[in-house]
Amino acid sequence: MGTGSNLFRKSTCVMTVVVFLFIAAAVALAAVSQIPLYLTTNNQLNIMILLDNSLSMTENVNGTPKIQSARTVVSNLVKSFPGIRFGLTVFNPYVGLNADGGKVVMPCGGLTAANVDATMQGISADSYTPLGETLAEIWQYFKGGKSSYNSGVTYTSPITASCQQSFTIIVTDGEPTGDNRYKDDFSSYGWNPNDDVRLTTTHLPDVAQYMHTHPAVAAFPNSTITTYTVGFDVNSPILQTTAANGGGQYFTAANEAALASALNTVVTSIIGMVSSASAAAVNTAYLTTSTKLYRASFNSSDWSGNLEAFNINQTTGDVGTRSWDAASLLNGNTSRNIYTASTGGSRRIDFTTGNAATLSPAGFMNFSSSRTATMIGYVRGDTNPAGYRNRPSKLGDITYSSPVVYGAPDGFYTDHNYSTFKRNNASRQSLVLAGANDGMLHAFNADNGNEQWAFIPNSLLPKLKLLRNVPYSHTNYVNGPITIGDAYFASKNLSGTPDSTPNWHSVAVVGLREGGKSYFALDITDPANPVPLWEFNASSSNGLGYSFATPLIIKVRDKSQPEGFRWVAALANGYEGTTSGKAASLIFVDIATGAIVSEIVVDTSPFSGVSPNGLATPAAIDVDGDGYVDYLYAGDLTGDLWKFDVTNSDPGKWDVPWKSGNSPVALFRAINGFSRTQPITTAPDVVLRGGFQIVFFGTGKYYEAGDLTNTDTQSFYGVYDYNLTVNPNNTQKANGAMLARSDLTAQALSQVDLGGNSWRVVTNNPIGTNSGWYVDLPAGERVITDSIARSRKIIFTSFSPNTTPCGYGGTSWLMELNMDTGGTPPRPVFDVNGDGMVASNDTVSSGGQQVSPSGMSLGDGIASAPAIVRAGGSSELEYKYITKSSGVITKVLEAGGGGLFGLRSWKQVK
Repeated sequence: MGTGSNLFRKSTCVMTVVVFLFIAAAVALAAVSQIPLYLTTNNQLNIMILLDNSLSMTENVNGTPKIQSARTVVSNLVKSFPGIRFGLTVFNPYVGLNADGGKVVMPCGGLTAANVDATMQGISADSYTPLGETLAEIWQYFKGGKSSYNSGVTYTSPITASCQQSFTIIVTDGEPTGDNRYKDDFSSYGWNPNDDVRLTTTHLPDVAQYMHTHPAVAAFPNSTITTYTVGFDVNSPILQTTAANGGGQYFTAANEAALASALNTVVTSIIGMVSSASAAAVNTAYLTTSTKLYRASFNSSDWSGNLEAFNINQTTGDVGTRSWDAASLLNGNTSRNIYTASTGGSRRIDFTTGNAATLSPAGFMNFSSSRTATMIGYVRGDTNPAGYRNRPSKLGDITYSSPVVYGAPDGFYTDHNYSTFKRNNASRQSLVLAGANDGMLHAFNADNGNEQWAFIPNSLLPKLKLLRNVPYSHTNYVNGPITIGDAYFASKNLSGTPDSTPNWHSVAVVGLREGGKSYFALDITDPANPVPLWEFNASSSNGLGYSFATPLIIKVRDKSQPEGFRWVAALANGYEGTTSGKAASLIFVDIATGAIVSEIVVDTSPFSGVSPNGLATPAAIDVDGDGYVDYLYAGDLTGDLWKFDVTNSDPGKWDVPWKSGNSPVALFRAINGFSRTQPITTAPDVVLRGGFQIVFFGTGKYYEAGDLTNTDTQSFYGVYDYNLTVNPNNTQKANGAMLARSDLTAQALSQVDLGGNSWRVVTNNPIGTNSGWYVDLPAGERVITDSIARSRKIIFTSFSPNTTPCGYGGTSWLMELNMDTGGTPPRPVFDVNGDGMVASNDTVSSGGQQVSPSGMSLGDGIASAPAIVRAGGSSELEYKYITKSSGVITKVLEAGGGGLFGLRSWKQVK
């Protein structure tokens, strides 16, 4: 126990030292939350950390004083979960023979990322270990009572709502000492002597039990306190009993890394819920008897995932019975087809224990062959080795990787016998692809839910070992977007040998989002036999960062190719690329090989770890209908909307159309009326309209800690691109001048409440000679999902982070605007009166007039972009299915009709 009087020693038991096979977590995004942000805001959780600051905490573990390790770990924990109301309590300083109780250093909500470092450095280790007394002091704090051990202190309870949950986490390196001075025989605590709780010489477990079985605030019957315990360099039966009595869990941590993992596990367990952060998918464009909806979800208490299929009623469009759930089916599957690839991603390798020797070297799993075999069996779900995390499900969490359905080819290409390719694959088995944070891209049979195969990209092999850690800190793997499209090229066989002649193939290109700085591509023409094509990783020669952006598979002119064209994947560089001078860029790679064809850099500033730029998902358009993409558009974090010109047959000459000297000039810069930059993190949409393009996009972001409380005004824009940046109606806009908000017409929103629902009405101000339009959203509301141009409307969902204790991450709206003006659509779009039709009487009263609403409240939760299905027969109605963060699927009946207006973004095969 080190120096000092034996009075400061803890009562310790014989310890069983648990050696954690802990692997340091992969370098994470500097500011991006590693779990969905809304999980950190649910019910404004109160977590009071009781940190042991007794003298024994000055002793070293692995050369570092335990109190120093604890300071570091708590600081990092608070920074990692920005939406949680953390507080801090420590023991009172040693005085005389006993140190009585503890003191609240920071109330819940007071310990923040801004002050946690300074607060923790102010904690010294100089006390006994009065754990029970101090937990009783925390009870007084949650009650809003008078302090038992600190004269003149009266607390204000942090519990202000019936749904608000509160927790205490005890971090200690031993058992209670000097812990026997409870005030007034507990009468001041309001304890009932008839309750079946008896305090003995070991007080701590009884205090935890009382707190867990009695409301802290009488007005809120559910305001009980749950207690977790973490033994730091100690294994204590008393701490285990305390957690059990307090309704929590007990953890041990042998070192600083294990302590960090334990606390992360506690907090993720506290915020655990079954949730969904991805969009739903449907398997048909029109409602039929075989139409299914596919929803991905996850449980953050154990980071398991699921993919479910639901039948849709052909008559009503209602989401009906569940057809299958993949997690249950996968748990019963003992024979799985799991593959990975060689370095560079060009040769398939069976991910089996028989290939352990192949997969064990550095650059792969970096284990010995025997340990690699054990790990392979664990990842496959075949084994549960001693000391490894016990996973309740083989399927990991599917968080942001929205499922994508693909089956028979449905493109509109006319060259190279595409019609023959379609005919030959017309009965191809449909699959649902979804990425999971178990390291794999999964392919499920769309009809019965059985896993057809799974694929682990090469770049993720080294960090698969993190899946086994006990406790487990959530790690992202295949967490990004999936694009599936048909392309004409010479593919390769399973050994990586290229084919001699080109042909049509179906290709999946997949990003990792927070999982890594990489994209990978598979030839999935044969649904049962995926062929790895390539893996494109960040390097010093490209600007690739974390692969948040959805790839595009497009056909472009290229005179270096025998037939004068090439199929490429267009990859936005994403966020936190580390190559100096390439902060934002659009990268084009050959669809067959992954080799860079061109990279257009639009932000040449050096990398900044504090506020890096990065390009979001692009949109592409073929303006002359010749089958080649002409232009692409994408936004960045600084609010610039960029246009990329790929009309030249020499990829070396692809560029942005306008420059000031050698500096690229954007088409438009999004800055709100308060001169604040508006970040663009979603894909624009673009339509051809009478000789010019309209580019639609919303602003705002939601992946960094500061995004939770940001109340900047964000907007939705429709910007006219006349291809010369010259509005023919406004000659004052010179060629090469960036468009700005002042060049656009403003529309305004107002809210109308009717029959228990909330609607939005938008103005119809004329465009005149302006170059587009914009609509400002209420403060803090933002657009974080892609928009959809359809039937002369632009459709998008918006989201406001939660600012009330009982919300579910926030509230969302479904918006539908006239694509030409940003005003009211030409005819009603919502079934306002609920009669199952959309007609002229579906209006609300606004300004003394009956008008068609342009927005509909979706209530609590973060809404995905909608999956859209047209009603069958001659009906022009359509159903939009929106998944919310609660996992609830919302059906919205609306007017359809007319299909797409003009030529929309490059066709993607779904």
